[in-house]
Order: sequence, then C-alpha cells, then structure tokens
Amino acid sequence: MPIISVTTWDGQDDAQAQELLEELTRTVRRVTGAPLDKITVYIQEVPRGRWAEGGALGSDPRFPELSRRLSE
Repeated sequence: MPIISVTTWDGQDDAQAQELLEELTRTVRRVTGAPLDKITVYIQEVPRGRWAEGGALGSDPRFPELSRRLSE
C-alpha cells in the first residue's frame, strides 16, 4: 500500500510534524481509497549543514541567495 516519504530540514516541532503526517495520510486516503492502516507516512529530517542546493549549504546565512545564483 502507499508509502510516502518526506525529506526536509530538521527543526519542525512535534505538532508541525504530526499535522503534516495527518494531512498527508488523509489526502492519500481520499485520493486512493486505501485503508488508513495501510498508509505509511514518514519524515526524514536532514540537518541544514548536510543539505545543499546549487552547491550552497543550507546552514549558510546566505543560502537563499547562493542557492539561486545562475550557473557560472
């Protein structure tokens, strides 16, 4: 049955994670009709210092700018 994996930066509190897990489960149920006990959703949290976009580490304060720069 459906298995949903969400990869995101670390830092969500338990309430945010629970809301995300519940909403994703409800959506999968609504769309697929799968029984709730057969839907698995999990969150993989990655430290910002281990995540990069465009070669810029997520922990870099300039990340929003650096990750969107044009290729050189």
